[in-house]
Amino acid sequence: MKRKMEVNPLEGGILRQMLLFALPVMGAALLQMLFSAADTAVIGRFGHPGALSAIGVSSAVINLLVGGLTALDAGVTVAAGRRYGQGDREGVGKMVSALPPTALLLGGALAAAAVALADPILGWMNCPAEIRTDARLYFRIYFLGVPFLLTTGLLSAVLQARGNSFLPFLFQTGAAVINIALNLVFVIALDWNIAGVAAATVISEALCAGALTLFMAQQRDETRLRLREMRLFRSLGEVFSIGIPSSLEGIVLNLSGVIIAAAINRFDAAVIAGNTVGTTIEGLIVVSFTGFANASVVFISQNYGKGNFQRIGKIYRTTILSVFLISESLGIAVYALSPVLTRLFTQDALVMAHARTRMFYMCLFFGGCGVMNVISGCVRGLGEARLPLIISILCSVVFRVTWIYTYAAGRGTVEAIYVSYPLCWGLCVALNAAAFHVTFRKKKAAAEAAA
Repeated sequence: MKRKMEVNPLEGGILRQMLLFALPVMGAALLQMLFSAADTAVIGRFGHPGALSAIGVSSAVINLLVGGLTALDAGVTVAAGRRYGQGDREGVGKMVSALPPTALLLGGALAAAAVALADPILGWMNCPAEIRTDARLYFRIYFLGVPFLLTTGLLSAVLQARGNSFLPFLFQTGAAVINIALNLVFVIALDWNIAGVAAATVISEALCAGALTLFMAQQRDETRLRLREMRLFRSLGEVFSIGIPSSLEGIVLNLSGVIIAAAINRFDAAVIAGNTVGTTIEGLIVVSFTGFANASVVFISQNYGKGNFQRIGKIYRTTILSVFLISESLGIAVYALSPVLTRLFTQDALVMAHARTRMFYMCLFFGGCGVMNVISGCVRGLGEARLPLIISILCSVVFRVTWIYTYAAGRGTVEAIYVSYPLCWGLCVALNAAAFHVTFRKKKAAAEAAA
């Protein structure tokens, strides 16, 4: 049954295989977006005044810290994918047993630090005084679920590296249903307000991690999790060599989001709430390229392990074209439907208007955002994680910070901040495309020389 759910990245039609792999990943990412969307929608419609803005202020830092840590998934995907391509099943098995304790240690350390430093972090974010209490409460409760979130991500990455993206999707589906149900109970029935949505997220993440751990403990192949053999960091050297730069890249990307959020938080509560609603809706477009981004890493890493460079080139071209067409088309469609979509989250006309302002600058250029994300994944699939990190620092930090504190500061409008997004995406696409071609030629030459 499990093998019937898998695709073979080494053989067969590339687009068909990538679609079969990408669709469940996109579904899982959509469900993850629903975690956030459910929080936003329930709080926006049934929560106390100011709660929606409190989630928005907290989310930027949450994305920075959690996104950086969960980027370790990329290291697992590349390392396991190469071992699958080389036929090293034993190496995959050793890696699997090290992942849960490592995830719990790293996730627990981040959670403890975030809970202790919640006040200074929110102060740095220019969190308004009137929503500080709610933002701090949401922030602290949310981080209690990070160890479980990381455990699910790392174990799912092993299955995906093998070509199985459907099983992680099933577990995420169950977690999403539980999360939404608990949201309704905690906020509407029990009136726990912002604590309710945070608690619902933590509980659903814990149940998902536990169920996936038990499932993998019952397997009879290299993906089996041997509970008695679990050791911290064992056989994870390659995972960290790829994962740490990927994590730093994730932190850099989200750091630019924090910088922008801090600038937006200087505006009034309606702008902050509109930015939160717009960001949530845009997450629906992000899922359109998430599946292809993961697929490109899996397909390229396995073929790199196999030494099939001709197929790598075809995978790269197929990925870029598919992602651009899909994400750009969806971006235009979502913006066209923005009057209806924003109403799902708020009835405040001013907040809706600010949300549509953000979506104009984001949705109509989402093809560039999609291509930016998948190209960096293609480079990592070749075992090169440093170049995407350097490019992210140049584009997402140096360029954006310069833009915000010069042009945007001079204009004094939120639109001047939003326009930095499409400009940054275009710059990242150009530099990452050059990085892929340089890395591809270097790796191919080295393989030919070794042969």
